[in-house]
Amino acid sequence: MTQDLHTPDKESLIEFPCDYKLKAMGKNADTLVDCVYEITQKFAPDASKDSIELTESKGGKFVSVNITFHATCIEQIHGIYGELKSHPEVLMTL
Repeated sequence: MTQDLHTPDKESLIEFPCDYKLKAMGKNADTLVDCVYEITQKFAPDASKDSIELTESKGGKFVSVNITFHATCIEQIHGIYGELKSHPEVLMTL
């Protein structure tokens, strides 16, 4: 049986605490980077802008924002992904 790490009812496959890297993608704009950072900081106040890595699409129209933070529980990760998915600038999360 497989487990979905994004289902809060099930035991997590991730061992906490750990460094966790999330990815959010959207149109290439500085506001996307700020959005991802601010949402992550709500749930992980120790998240640093220095941990952000950007990868532009081939044509430069889109960007992938990767941020690594110290995660302490699965609820923290669910909170970040929940807010990112509902934000209009974020087109996809991984």
